[in-house]
Amino acid sequence: MYKALTIAGSDSGGGAGIQTDLKTFAALGVYGTSVITALTAQNTKGVHGIHPVPPDFINCQLEAVLSDIPVHAAKTGMLGDAKTITAVADSLNKHRVSNLVVDPVMVAQSGDRLLQEDAVDALRDKLLPHALVVTPNLPEAEVLLGRQITTVDAMVAAAREIRLMGPRHVLVKGGHLEGQDMVDIFFDGRTIHHLSEKKLDTPHTHGTGCTYAAAIAACLAKNMSPYDAVARAKRFITDAISHGICVGGGYGPTNPMGALLRELELSRASQALYKALAALQKTPACANILADGRSNIFYSLEGANSLEDIASFPTPLYRCDNTIAQAGDPVFAGGLYPEKMLLQAHQKDARIRGMINLRYTPEMALAASALNYKTMKLTGDFAKLSEIPEVLVIEPTEEQEGQIILFARTPQEAAQKTAGLARSFSGC
Repeated sequence: MYKALTIAGSDSGGGAGIQTDLKTFAALGVYGTSVITALTAQNTKGVHGIHPVPPDFINCQLEAVLSDIPVHAAKTGMLGDAKTITAVADSLNKHRVSNLVVDPVMVAQSGDRLLQEDAVDALRDKLLPHALVVTPNLPEAEVLLGRQITTVDAMVAAAREIRLMGPRHVLVKGGHLEGQDMVDIFFDGRTIHHLSEKKLDTPHTHGTGCTYAAAIAACLAKNMSPYDAVARAKRFITDAISHGICVGGGYGPTNPMGALLRELELSRASQALYKALAALQKTPACANILADGRSNIFYSLEGANSLEDIASFPTPLYRCDNTIAQAGDPVFAGGLYPEKMLLQAHQKDARIRGMINLRYTPEMALAASALNYKTMKLTGDFAKLSEIPEVLVIEPTEEQEGQIILFARTPQEAAQKTAGLARSFSGC
């Protein structure tokens, strides 16, 4: 059994600190142990009180855990003051704890100070040299370096400088930068890595740093390399943010169960796409109206807001022995051109969650009209359509190949419409 230790403050609101660390460990299949450094009276609106745990009792907790349970990784969060930092560093060194992730928590998302100003030197001098990975966000990196960081290039320079303080790997998190991308910089002492995800439009990001660092620690406990652990944790925190929980009247927390929910969503999407494929296979004529190397079945999650919420088979459908076949299991954001249309269609009409794209011929377009499918020719920008038809006809031009696209409430319904079109077109 993989085991990890979190050394952090308690969040009475359940969205950060010890509480979210243990949830994250569990979600990643790691047994969690804990040492509490402070009690906070906290909710989604802010921190209303802090009661530090005396360093002697922090040492007592550390000794109790580490003398009995050999942890494979550890992470630190809120430490509060210089005496606590010193006590934690000394104990970790005594027990030779490796795979240490230091999240240099200084300020809560609400703006409340969580690390005394005179403790920064202790953090820099006593704890960072023990760290395998340190994970400052931009405000924390600015405090460590004493200057502003406002660009990705400045983040790269910061990562290099922070590594000189002793940690073997540095992750500078760029969530505070302007722009549409969430860019993090990871420096392993030789190579700079850029890890990027699209920013999510949500206020429910309380506990992001704690969840991210705990995910890195859990992955290190499972024997991943530092880079692989950070990359896996990046995906984990993105899922946690996208499934953020609306509780209270302020900033809701991330959801460490997000990755598990994502797996469940992909499972449901896969079932929907395989049912649609089976429906197509029942009508052999469907194979005759595929667009060679381009046709696919697409499924939109409810409330989709990015291509990460659009599933399809990873490669186009193809004809094999007079039927339709696929290669690979469904994936999100497969990178296929038409998936953007389904995203836009679903955002315009939430009932639309299925789509199939087929080859274009004038006869196919006429057959669709003859079936009384609501048909429309695309003459401009798809995003500007006032309503979404059942059948969208894209005639070929010098710039694009022609296509016929069927929209429906589900992929299976799209497949049934395709079967009807195939029978009509072939004269069956």
